[in-house]
Amino acid sequence: MTKNKRSLSGLILPLLFLGMLSTQLAAQGVKRIELPLSGNTAYQAVPLGKQGVLLISKPDKGTFNVQKFDTNLERVWSIDGPVESNLDYITYSYDGQAVFLLFSKYRSSLYQIVKVNVGPGFVETFTMNTVDRFEITDFKTLGYSVFMAGMVRNEPVLIHTQLTTQQTRVLPSAIKGSNAIQTVEVDTAQHLVNVCFAVKKGRQTKIVARSYEETGELYTQVTVDPEDDFSLLSGRLQVLNDSVRMVIGTYGYRNMQSNSMAASQGLYISKIVGNETVFTKYHSFTDFKNFFNFMSERQQEKMEKRIRKKKESGDDLKLNYRLLVHDIVPKASNFLLVAEVFYPEYRYQNPSMMGGFGYGYGGYGYPFGMGLYNPYLWNPMYGGRGYNQQVFDGFTYTHAVVADVDRNGNLLWDNSISFDNVKSMELKEKIKVQSFNNGNSKLIYSHNGAIRSKIIKGDQVIDSDRVIPNDTYVEGDKVRKTSTDDIDYWYDNFYLAWGEQRIVNAAGDPNTRGRRNVFYLNKISY
Repeated sequence: MTKNKRSLSGLILPLLFLGMLSTQLAAQGVKRIELPLSGNTAYQAVPLGKQGVLLISKPDKGTFNVQKFDTNLERVWSIDGPVESNLDYITYSYDGQAVFLLFSKYRSSLYQIVKVNVGPGFVETFTMNTVDRFEITDFKTLGYSVFMAGMVRNEPVLIHTQLTTQQTRVLPSAIKGSNAIQTVEVDTAQHLVNVCFAVKKGRQTKIVARSYEETGELYTQVTVDPEDDFSLLSGRLQVLNDSVRMVIGTYGYRNMQSNSMAASQGLYISKIVGNETVFTKYHSFTDFKNFFNFMSERQQEKMEKRIRKKKESGDDLKLNYRLLVHDIVPKASNFLLVAEVFYPEYRYQNPSMMGGFGYGYGGYGYPFGMGLYNPYLWNPMYGGRGYNQQVFDGFTYTHAVVADVDRNGNLLWDNSISFDNVKSMELKEKIKVQSFNNGNSKLIYSHNGAIRSKIIKGDQVIDSDRVIPNDTYVEGDKVRKTSTDDIDYWYDNFYLAWGEQRIVNAAGDPNTRGRRNVFYLNKISY
């Protein structure tokens, strides 16, 4: 079922035109490089911390290319490798040791996986076959093991492949009730892969979390049942040791849920020791201090009045939010929780024009035209496709919430940052959070070619919203369009920003005049 073949290419490609522009700006841009874009060329950046950064591209149908740059954005090596001409680049997985690239085609059983050894710079290519009509939603790697989650005829499937032994198998995932695989995450500290299932019965949903070893063997399973009035909408599993697990996610009122809507009320924290649930604590957003800061002052006053009125009568104001919950960040004795609030938007379209619309493919926000299909990120039981002549038109992000929870499930503090009209066809984490020993946390995201940040300490604001221009540093340059942009913490006090821009220059040096479409990497000190 799995065929292993190694490919090692020369480490030097004919040099691409590389516009290198460096500058020292206090606490801002350090160095920027540009690669020209032409035709269907696209790049995917993979930050590797102090090891540098990888750039992935597919120059033509039968070839992939990987370039490595060091932390000074100097190119270290470049490798070309063969790939089946009809396969698209989908995504990558980085387990801290190696980067795995996934190539496939929509609903195809054929996959090619390329392991990039980021130090010496060589690749290993594996070809595998899965089940027919498999719609992949998650791709994670641990050592030479691959875990792929997806759907087959609307049923969840979890596939494990051991690349070295050429074995692929479907892992047992039988759970009573209608269920969906919601998240697949790698825990490098415990060397486990954590999988969360949303299991629905009527309008109520519970979370079943499983941890798998690298071999694909089940390590542990925990189940979190909601209180009678609630439904659990998402879950993230954190294994603390052999006996203690924490599950953290969002919950909502059971009677607020429907097939087309998942209404979050707040966050829950569940602690399991052995097979016993020690506690499950619920924290409504109405008890948060800063959750509604994204609203205008007048809107906040109205909201606070409604909340107060409900609580005085012994009730809670029912909310209707959707949240994308990040990985749990364990601290010394607490957990840092990060979640982004969003809502999907739809537009009406003439039925004769709808054709074979299906969310998740056809270039929606993915640099190589495909990407992972995952409709369960905003509602664990909703297919996510257009309905009633409505066509999916992207996700609008309103704000992100950050909360600190102790190991007894108590909410210590919360804070938030508002998004400036951020919209994306792809639902992915936008906000990056970096914590410091002095108790400060830095919140940062990239939008429309600029970097926006906020520094907090608990529920206090240390440095209010700041906008750092993502400049080209070339005299006369004007960025006319930023097609894609992203940012991530890199190493030490440096961040890495990347994306695609259309730039015009009418007043600069003759060598820089004109128009150019580029993919940029920008090293930022902050």
